Amino acid sequence: MKKSLLYILLISSTTLLCCGSKDDDPVPEPHASESSWKLGTYSYNRGASAQTNTSGLAGISVTTSGDGGNYGAYSGSALNVIFRSSLGAGKYTLTTSSVMSANPNVRYMALTCTVGTAVSSGAVGYVATATSGGTADVTIDANGKYHVNITTPVTLVKTVVTGGGIPGAPSTYNLTVKNAY
Repeated sequence: MKKSLLYILLISSTTLLCCGSKDDDPVPEPHASESSWKLGTYSYNRGASAQTNTSGLAGISVTTSGDGGNYGAYSGSALNVIFRSSLGAGKYTLTTSSVMSANPNVRYMALTCTVGTAVSSGAVGYVATATSGGTADVTIDANGKYHVNITTPVTLVKTVVTGGGIPGAPSTYNLTVKNAY
């Protein structure tokens, strides 16, 4: 049940961002370059985001806007993280959602990054695994929003291919994150 809730939260957050046309956050946002992520050699800037906090699970979904970096088949990206909000700010170990669900009192974080979201030819999803290693720093700002930073690259593994995917997409990519919120 908990694992299903994690997946539902992740899918709902992604759907909200992909189908929504605006950011409903009334707080002024920093410049896009202040919130970005890098998957392999591709750098993506935050275009829109949403945060949820349901049943003790915090979710952050961040997407690019427009051409999503104009990287051909790799244009556009979405970054999704889920962690236990009750554990507060601090350092979280990246792992799978099932490991996170099985250990409710440990600062674990599940993370996915999808590329190819700004094109119609297909997309590829990459996830942190139980052996990805790496950590993410979570902070909470004065408005109660979570912010995620990953300064040391973490290896993500290709797991989901949609709409034909991206031909030749590698099986792994390194990810860093600067101020995702």
